Amino acid sequence: MHVAPIDPRDQSWEVPQPAYRVYFHDARGASYEYEVSGADVKRVLEWAEAEKGERTYVLYACATMDGLGLLRLQGQDPNQNVAAD
Repeated sequence: MHVAPIDPRDQSWEVPQPAYRVYFHDARGASYEYEVSGADVKRVLEWAEAEKGERTYVLYACATMDGLGLLRLQGQDPNQNVAAD
């Protein structure tokens, strides 16, 4: 991890209350997707932890800029190809 001071004047936009997407993945590779709004990231993480059961999950923040984009906040998609080191 690298931490460095920044100048907050360099940002050009902000989403004060983003929506989130939570993708749950079971052992067979099936995915169950939900969009959550009206909550902060802490509450969404609490909900995802309570709902996951035996599944893993990935949490994204939604960002709209030339279409919908997802910013991964937590977790790893087990169906994503990960390059070997």
